[in-house]
Amino acid sequence: MYFQLGVKESREDFFNFERELEAFDRELRCRETRMIVIKGVRRTGKSSLLRVGLAEADVPSLLLDARALGAFSPDQIFNLVASSLSKLLEKHGAFKKFLEKVRGIKITGLEVEFATGNRQTLLEIFERLSEWGESEDQPVVLALDEAQEFRLVPKFDALLAHLYDYCRGIKLVLAGSEIGVLDRFLGRKRAGAPLFGRPCFEITMGRLPKEKAKEFLRIGFEQLGVKVKEEEISEAVEVFDGIIGWLTSYGYLASKLGHKEALFRNLEEGIKLVKEELNTFLVQRQQARTRYLYILKLLSSPMTWSEVKRGLEAKLGRTISDKQLSHYLAELMDYSLVNRTEDKYTLADSMLARAVLEMR
Repeated sequence: MYFQLGVKESREDFFNFERELEAFDRELRCRETRMIVIKGVRRTGKSSLLRVGLAEADVPSLLLDARALGAFSPDQIFNLVASSLSKLLEKHGAFKKFLEKVRGIKITGLEVEFATGNRQTLLEIFERLSEWGESEDQPVVLALDEAQEFRLVPKFDALLAHLYDYCRGIKLVLAGSEIGVLDRFLGRKRAGAPLFGRPCFEITMGRLPKEKAKEFLRIGFEQLGVKVKEEEISEAVEVFDGIIGWLTSYGYLASKLGHKEALFRNLEEGIKLVKEELNTFLVQRQQARTRYLYILKLLSSPMTWSEVKRGLEAKLGRTISDKQLSHYLAELMDYSLVNRTEDKYTLADSMLARAVLEMR
């Protein structure tokens, strides 16, 4: 069902992204591909592509989701790995004899716990994964969802670089929504970064074109036996901007509550969620919070760099250096809050635009 809430795990529930799914499957099976990177702004289906692709390929995998335990912190890495290892053992008991070689963990039945939490233990675990993958002639996939969050784990990028270079029994998959931050984690344009220069295959998840978005809603309502007016579908597509996550939750609500109430509820919940995410970004930048908010409000309409500068200076009543403004815009783009097309900057999506207008 297209309007099933949450991350999709089967092709039947996964709409339109056949080309991306086929590319992911092909590269998962390609021995020469060492790393796959899945990018896209929030709620464009990255996590669904990752899980559907892993399920269809039916390859052994260790999936670490940075958001699984709430707001991510570096010390959570051990709990994430232990939980994922336990799930892996449930499906692939043969790995247990390799895992038992690792010092610093405890295995009770199929449950894994860390006795000591350190980088060396993680390295040993991943090396045993690689050893198992090579013995099975089938690389194990180490998948990181919201991969940019793992930059907070000290030297984790160096660990991934080691796995890339030396552990042929492991294939890396990284999915992330904060595209610029993910690129920095991957060492793009930074020659001294551990992952710099490692080739990878990239998949970008985008918005649904307007007609595809309408088709998604029509089929979703047909699956549920719900009749809707064409003008209601058109309005929902305009409001939710082709982002499949928002369209899914709208469709679910509309099937229960009707069009108008679904629009209201979906916008209300969406704006609340986006404001929380934006506040997480701003709380780390308290000194410049007002400036970031002013810039975001200005970009409710597309603007050139010079127009943003004039608008910000007018609101603040003071001059802003070119270097400062460029830094602010670069940060907003890194966190996928702002897009740049040719010489114009604009907000990444319509839900963000609505949330920004309500923030002070």
